[in-house]
Amino acid sequence: MSSKEYLPVYPEEGTPEFEADKIAYLHGYNLKGTERWQQAIQDADLHIANVAKIFSQSLGITISPETTPTLYKMFGDLLVDSADNATKTAKEFYMRKRPFVYFGNHSCQPIEEEDRLRQNGSFPSGHTAYGWTLALVLAQIAPSHAETIIKRGYEFGQSRVICGAHWQTDVNAGRIVGAVEYSKLQTIAKFQEDLRKASEEINQQYSLLK
Repeated sequence: MSSKEYLPVYPEEGTPEFEADKIAYLHGYNLKGTERWQQAIQDADLHIANVAKIFSQSLGITISPETTPTLYKMFGDLLVDSADNATKTAKEFYMRKRPFVYFGNHSCQPIEEEDRLRQNGSFPSGHTAYGWTLALVLAQIAPSHAETIIKRGYEFGQSRVICGAHWQTDVNAGRIVGAVEYSKLQTIAKFQEDLRKASEEINQQYSLLK
């Protein structure tokens, strides 16, 4: 089932829900120049090395091709599945205008990236879908760090609102997509095998810290 089929429709202009979207955007824009704005800039970068660095802090170990090769590869696989494929149908169908375009401001991302975002639908948030799927998978692998992992996964999505790249309802929908993708992964034998190997890699890293 495509994301367009199960997601609720985003709020239309003039509704109380859209007014709430606008307020959330303005709150995020007011954070411009703060430490939280800088975090949103970091979270916007979906290069695997950067995302691995972000979640390494939550796990308390280093995620890298050398230390956790299976897990590192999973980061790339999940990016394609969650951020691209899973959100594609809804994004292309709705082609919702992004908040930084609606307000005529800049986002937290470079100009050239903004040009690409203008051609890409805002609903749902692919960044959020990816971050949420990743957080759920990592919490499954390392339940002892579940609280910090889920907290960071939540912030990863909220960064898109602060950045001005997505409305709050885009981010909320992205978390739904992420949860659906996580559920689907549980039925895939290859994922279960990778999960087992990734768990072993992480446990080995934790043992080295003792």
